[in-house]
Amino acid sequence: MQPDDLERHLAAILAADMVGFSRSMSADEEGTLARLNRLLTEVVNPPIAAHGGRVFKTTGDGLLAEFPSVVAAVRCAAEVQVEMASRNAGESPGQRILFRIGINLGDVIRQGDDVFGDGVNIAARLEGLCRPGGITLSASAHEQVRDRVGHHFIDRGEHAVKNIARPIHVYDVDLSERGGPAPEAGMPPEAVRARRRRQRILASVIIAGTLAAGVLAIVTDLPQKLGLQGLASRVGGQQTGKSARATIAVLPFSNQSGEAQRDYFSDGITEDVINALGRFSGTQVTAYNAVRPYKDRNPANEEIVRELGVRYIVQGSVRLLAARLRVSVQLSDARTGTLLWSDRYEDDIGKVFEIQDRIVTHIVGALAVKLTGLEQKRAIAKPTDSLEAYDLVLRARALLNRVERSANLEARALLEKAIRLAPQYAEAYVVLSTAEYYRAAFGWVEDMEEAVRRSESLAKRALALDDPGAHARAHASLAAAYALSQRLDEALRAADHALELNPSDYLSYDTRGAVLLWLGKIEEAIAAKETALRFNPRPEPGSAVGFALAYYIAERHREALALADAVLARAPENVFLHAVRAASLAQLGEIEDARRAAERVRALSPFFQVEVFGSRFVNPAHQAKIQAGLRKAGL
Repeated sequence: MQPDDLERHLAAILAADMVGFSRSMSADEEGTLARLNRLLTEVVNPPIAAHGGRVFKTTGDGLLAEFPSVVAAVRCAAEVQVEMASRNAGESPGQRILFRIGINLGDVIRQGDDVFGDGVNIAARLEGLCRPGGITLSASAHEQVRDRVGHHFIDRGEHAVKNIARPIHVYDVDLSERGGPAPEAGMPPEAVRARRRRQRILASVIIAGTLAAGVLAIVTDLPQKLGLQGLASRVGGQQTGKSARATIAVLPFSNQSGEAQRDYFSDGITEDVINALGRFSGTQVTAYNAVRPYKDRNPANEEIVRELGVRYIVQGSVRLLAARLRVSVQLSDARTGTLLWSDRYEDDIGKVFEIQDRIVTHIVGALAVKLTGLEQKRAIAKPTDSLEAYDLVLRARALLNRVERSANLEARALLEKAIRLAPQYAEAYVVLSTAEYYRAAFGWVEDMEEAVRRSESLAKRALALDDPGAHARAHASLAAAYALSQRLDEALRAADHALELNPSDYLSYDTRGAVLLWLGKIEEAIAAKETALRFNPRPEPGSAVGFALAYYIAERHREALALADAVLARAPENVFLHAVRAASLAQLGEIEDARRAAERVRALSPFFQVEVFGSRFVNPAHQAKIQAGLRKAGL
């Protein structure tokens, strides 16, 4: 008969112990116990409590804890191991204390404050299989968290363990990108090679941060800091005379629909108008990333001119109620405040593309922009007849702007549905290509190469469809995929094709600069990056790393330092920018500051590898140059 106080339930069990406890005790009994107790009090117990866990058993060298969910248990374990790695970074190997952590989801029995059963036993066996400093999960635990915690997982296959009848399928959590140890113990050689390839890609930071459209809300005066005040005139932005290109900023259209969840629609129309205007050779349009910080604001014209260097401003609003769409737009001279043109369009929602075409046509007409025959043809191309597919694509683009693994998963589902509804809709393939690229670049997929191949295939599918308006973005996505797989010459050609179709495509200028950098064409890379800066004065951190590296290799160390400082003010935890900053300071002879910058690198990434940084340079001398600066700084 079952006792009254027994309770059977499903629980996430975390088992942790100290590596080499007996050996440490034999060498220094009191010191080992004092250090272990301090770490349990300061590092282990607080995250357990913070994530809703409960320690139900302690041993001499470890503990067992119960959590309400596997997600909570894994997040707690990751916090513990990353903090331990940080503390151990300054210790000699003989003084380091390491924990192993196993996590299982299983059926357990609670009696009073204690917990028993196979769910507990398997967690303890997982801890025994774990590498020092790591986290090992059962298959049941992995199934619950694989798309929810933002970590990569290493499949270590099945293992037979003591007192458990069936083999256990186990997974390691890869903490190396957060400063934890490399999870290579027990991994097959092909898995080790795949992880190292991903690590090299992350260390190179070629363009993943460029394509990521996270909002950088703090305004930058980066062109001024870099001494590029005349940059606009060098690329045609503020020329005088008939050959001048009209420089335009399309501010985010306001959502007048009365529902915040409709923001994606007004944002989508804004982005579509920017892309359409950018396809004309007589216009120069500021990137969507650069105008996003003005969303829900009413900036003065002087502020926009100062920050973006444009002559004209487009503002508008979108109201979507039931099946009716109303779009109001106005064009003004940013310097004089003169209203040049305004109009309001109201029609059935199915006429959304016609409304966009009319807006773009009226803007270029008001600015007396001359169109070539090819540009006129592109201007009247209709992307799709399916309004539902268009709506799904706009939702997916908004999700991808969040640059999160879960949002990427949701976006891909929407895009697959859009393609089923409208198989000839090129933009759906382009956005899905970008989503697959993100999966590869940010390590959200176990087979990176397959995600790159899928991104390439989707971009080529878009190019095979008759939608000239989507082709520039398809070539840009293709360039990103080629660059990520080190096909640099092909990446350069694809970026050039994108710019032929859209001379205002910031992403392609930036990708072009990154590819030229790795090819060793440093001055060309700097020129491309500076041109990209004209279209987006707020470069994303990943983009800025390549830009700063180009300045560094050209021995323009002051400019590399100014760029790193400006972007770190907005992204203070970007370890690669801190690394370039440390190397630049060292080469400028500012050794104490360089040492402090190097300490910041170590604090953010205790296992930072100098020999990996810059490994994508084709010219070994360029890799040696950046690594020499890093070592001079003390890394």
